[in-house]
Order: sequence, then structure tokens, then C-alpha cells
Amino acid sequence: MRLILSLTLALAVSTPAAAQVWKEYSFEAGGFAAQYQGQPKVEERPYASAFASLVVERVYSHNSGGVDYLVAIADFAGTRPDGDKTIDEAANALVARGKLTHDERARLDYHYGREIRVETPDGTSYTDAIFFINNRLFQIEVIYPAMNSDPAGSSGIHFFQQAVRLLY
Repeated sequence: MRLILSLTLALAVSTPAAAQVWKEYSFEAGGFAAQYQGQPKVEERPYASAFASLVVERVYSHNSGGVDYLVAIADFAGTRPDGDKTIDEAANALVARGKLTHDERARLDYHYGREIRVETPDGTSYTDAIFFINNRLFQIEVIYPAMNSDPAGSSGIHFFQQAVRLLY
């Protein structure tokens, strides 16, 4: 009995993101579904780009213990920017915030993009997977401040990013 209890406790401690209450939320208009630890809020804001003058970005976000989990979609409707250049523009804007610590190719379904991680001088990390799909820039981002109380810990970063799926 003690062995079973010990194994159960060890498993619970070793998988903090899986142990959290993550629920999938589906956004038909955004064309994706993602798992969040609570109801995400949806906001619209202007998105600055050299490739189009009027771009609206819709942000689906939830804060857990100071950590922001978000999917941001900038809609380039009416324009046809180069996808790779648009991804690079978003990556460069993030890199301008601090020190680049990770930059690799990424994939969401059959769409390729980049995953980058930037650390700011105060210890906040930004992990962002960036894709250009159907004339929209998708950014799957986790903002992880040095001081936070998110029970998922840093394992929540990759859990969140890997749990996003496209609906088309």
C-alpha cells in the first residue's frame, strides 16, 4: 500500500501541468482550440506591421499565478504579405525585448514557423511559437515572470503550446 501511495505521489509531483485543471476552449472565429486553466478573455488591439497599415489582432488570454497564456491572431485580410517575413517581423519585435535564448523551427499541424524564447533583464521569459496560416499571423505565447505562483510551473509553457490545435 505504501509503495502504491509513494508511486502515486511521485507521479503527481513529476507532472504538474497534467495535474492542473486544463480545459479546452474552442474558438470557431479564430480557427483554433486551446487548453487554458480558466476561461480566457478575448480582446482586440491594433497590430503594428510594416506589411499592412490596418491590422487587427485578436488575443485570447488567461493569467494563472502571474503567468500569461495567450493565442494572438493578427488578421492580414486584404493584404498578401510574405509569410516568412511576417514571422520574422514578429520574432524580431520579441527579440528586441531582451536576450534570445532559443530559436528553432516549429510546426502546428502541417504549418511551419518558429519557436523563440527571449529572457528580459528582470528574468521574465517570453516563449512564442509563431506561424503564418491563411493570411493570419498566429502567436502562441507564454509570458513567464521570474516571480510567479502558477502551479503548473514551467512545464505549463510547453503543455499549453502543444495543446493548441487548428479547427480547419
